[in-house]
Amino acid sequence: MNRTEPILLGLTRTEWLLAVTVILFVGLLVHPYRAQQASRYALTAAVVERGTVVLDDYEPVLGRDKAVRDGHVYSDKAPGQPMLAVPFFALGKAFGVEEATVLRVNGNLGLWWITLWASAIPGAALAVMMYRRSSSLRCRGALMATGAAYAGTLLLPFSALLFGHVLAAALLYGSFLLLLGGHSPWRLAISGALASLAVSVEYTAALGVVILAVYTFWRHGSAAWAWVVGGIPLAIALAGYNWVAFGDPFTFSYQYSAFHEVTESSRPVLGMFSSGTIENFIRLSIHGRGLLVATPIVIVAVVGAVSALFRESQADLVMGVVMFVVYLALPIFWGNPWGGASPGPRYMLLALPFLAVPIARAWEQWPRLTTFFAGLSVLTMTTATITEPLLPRDSVDGLNTWLQRLVNGEVTDTVFSVGLGQIGWLPHILVMVLSVGLLLGSHRRRCDSIEGQIAL
Repeated sequence: MNRTEPILLGLTRTEWLLAVTVILFVGLLVHPYRAQQASRYALTAAVVERGTVVLDDYEPVLGRDKAVRDGHVYSDKAPGQPMLAVPFFALGKAFGVEEATVLRVNGNLGLWWITLWASAIPGAALAVMMYRRSSSLRCRGALMATGAAYAGTLLLPFSALLFGHVLAAALLYGSFLLLLGGHSPWRLAISGALASLAVSVEYTAALGVVILAVYTFWRHGSAAWAWVVGGIPLAIALAGYNWVAFGDPFTFSYQYSAFHEVTESSRPVLGMFSSGTIENFIRLSIHGRGLLVATPIVIVAVVGAVSALFRESQADLVMGVVMFVVYLALPIFWGNPWGGASPGPRYMLLALPFLAVPIARAWEQWPRLTTFFAGLSVLTMTTATITEPLLPRDSVDGLNTWLQRLVNGEVTDTVFSVGLGQIGWLPHILVMVLSVGLLLGSHRRRCDSIEGQIAL
């Protein structure tokens, strides 16, 4: 960190501008109320409005994403994100947010309010973490790498939607960054707590936690006990929720999911997976939402990391490759590699923050190629974010569909357009242009200052 730059609450001016830019873009979007969001939003609301985790009163506003046990309805999502949103929903109720039993598909400001705190702000925090880590290694490429890793991947659209992926990704990446420091027991305990919390937000984060556990014991040796201890309280809390809702601390909501049909008993955890197929791999690669087509910067990052590993064995590069490979295997062995309606393989999202440093290295090796693919990725994900990112699970389209919607004026609401109509996009664009300009200028001055200090 550049100590000559003004610091407020632990963040430099450039980092604050980056966070504000992210929030002004994704945090002001008001996407429609969908089944995935409904299951999360209803659980938060039930705790505040009914003092329960039972969603019977909210069943009319739920879609297929729900769990049914003993005749009662529950959320089929991990409970961490809905529970963390409880104080924000309670605050919203104090300012007039309507009952969540009301089905409001468009212009739902209650849903927007929770999405802001549960997805957009964690997305901003994640962007700041990626920028800080990248700039600590090489300043000039840090903002480009962060922009590509955030705005050129699934992190961008999911920061504007009430899913748990961005929050879980921020927690996992934060846990990793803490592990890069010293052997302080408190530091390791906080890292373990963040990793454990990530699992309670998205169960698939368990794969990343296993990788972090291996790294923790390799890097910190006997001090790693503090990391394990730090994760225990939140693991107990998750087990307690499962016990209350599903009668067993080791039974998870997805085992009672009523997405296809109501079940009288829990399904096996591994029953959610299928045999890995070449077809899934091809779809993940070259379909309209595939990695090579929609977000090619991800592939550039992995190739760059592997190439750099022949010259050095840096933790960021190793972690980026390992996380990518593990989370690539997940959708290959899933029945639907997209994870339902999605702008891409959303279960891979938790690996994406670990590609920020690899992108910076790729930019050093192949600046023109990396810039081109970053630009294409940002175009695709930005267009998806401001239209309707959740394409049907059987769709083979991508950028062409989102561009057509954009040309036809089929864009999502913003907090401005909810009251002003489509003209409300004008102030949204203006504040974004101003914020991006300030961010670019601040980043350039920061790097000039750092290079000047080095020259001296």
